[in-house]
Amino acid sequence: MVVAPFAAGILFADAVTIPLWLALLASVFTLVGVIALSKWWQNVAVLAMIFAIGSLLHGLSYRGDIPYDKPLSILLKVESSSAERKGYTSAEAKIKACDNSSIAGCRVVLWGDSLTRFCAGDHLRLTTTIRPFKSKQESYARLMHHRGFIGSVSVGRNTNYEYIPTERESLHDWAVGRLQRAVGEGDARATLLAMTIGERGEISNELRQNYSTSGASHLLAVSGLHIGIVFMLINIMLLPLLLLRYGNALRSVLAVALIWLYVWLCGLSPSAVRAAIMFSLLQFSLSSLRDYASVNILAGTAFVMLAFDTHLLFDISFQLSFVAVASIVLWGVPLYRLCRTRFAALNALTGTLIVGIVSTLATMPLVTNTFSVVAPIGILINPVVIALAYVVVMAGIVTLATPLVAPVAEFAVKLQNCVVEWAATLPYGHFEVAISDGVMWSIYAVFAVITIPIWLFVVKDERERDNEKTRFTK
Repeated sequence: MVVAPFAAGILFADAVTIPLWLALLASVFTLVGVIALSKWWQNVAVLAMIFAIGSLLHGLSYRGDIPYDKPLSILLKVESSSAERKGYTSAEAKIKACDNSSIAGCRVVLWGDSLTRFCAGDHLRLTTTIRPFKSKQESYARLMHHRGFIGSVSVGRNTNYEYIPTERESLHDWAVGRLQRAVGEGDARATLLAMTIGERGEISNELRQNYSTSGASHLLAVSGLHIGIVFMLINIMLLPLLLLRYGNALRSVLAVALIWLYVWLCGLSPSAVRAAIMFSLLQFSLSSLRDYASVNILAGTAFVMLAFDTHLLFDISFQLSFVAVASIVLWGVPLYRLCRTRFAALNALTGTLIVGIVSTLATMPLVTNTFSVVAPIGILINPVVIALAYVVVMAGIVTLATPLVAPVAEFAVKLQNCVVEWAATLPYGHFEVAISDGVMWSIYAVFAVITIPIWLFVVKDERERDNEKTRFTK
């Protein structure tokens, strides 16, 4: 109940400009109502207070003092390696220092020509101007501002700058080098790097387009799906620990540690970190064997993350991660338990198919609304490519320890690329369809109407079983 009014407050403050003093006054007024009113009205006041606080926090995050098109002395830290675009490259960077201290800590898009490339962790010292995003691309500009980007900076052969390369190799850089040496150049290596450790600098435009039109573009960025794959496989591998005393708790601790080690390998990208936080709390909640605890923890995690950064609500990677994880918790886990057998291999295959289908269906309205593309073929090929993704991700990770496994990873990723390329060439495999926010929210409202009654029954049934166990124990 907390996340919904908080998110509504953020959306309201984003759509309607209200004075900060008014949002603060509303927060104080509703707080007084929480203390003074009777129980029923007290609940209403709590919801109103959460709404007001969401509006207040989002209003405080607004920046209107950005010095566009003025020469600035800036020290940039590159956050992502350069990715190839059509005739140019792009990367993400953070302003570490600036003669205008008000924008220190903000992020910019770093553009370069086709010969200019940077690696994550590099530093650039230059005098340049920050350009606002083009007004013709209002939706793009709005999205980038919500992600914390204030504008763009261009760097090329004719730009004077001091290049400060990464002084020490990070775990991510080490992993990139290991995979590059183990697999030959080409689309297979580019896909393996992107899916295994989140390095997308080698992805060509054609490969990116094939994954987009086939509805499999989510595979090229380490996020909720990839962390979910690692999450499920780790739990399967650690099943023998359940035979030990306190084995359930030990499995949860080890699983969370391994999940964060994987995120470190991926360079601690924001999408991977957000997904890891969700799955870490999900891991501990699942150890309680109560599905409704997982839902509460997932909602609580989203609330805390939004409280720290209200703009996350508009970040597509956060939205996709949250929706994917929520679909796995609400539908994937119950369906997996319903279909579970005595055969571990069959359970792994069943879990793979269930995760792929529920996450694809749940995120499809959001993907269609954001990218104006719906790919029905994605529903058909996702079970196949996600099954291959298990092999690609795990074989890629093992390749970091021993290159002997590299042929397995390379074969799986080549097969996956072939499936994606075939799906992308089908005449009716995808359609360019733009759905409005209203249509998208209507679809999710239908999902909620279907899901909520089922979950109320599940929660009631689980609590009754818990009460029976308690009475039996006594």
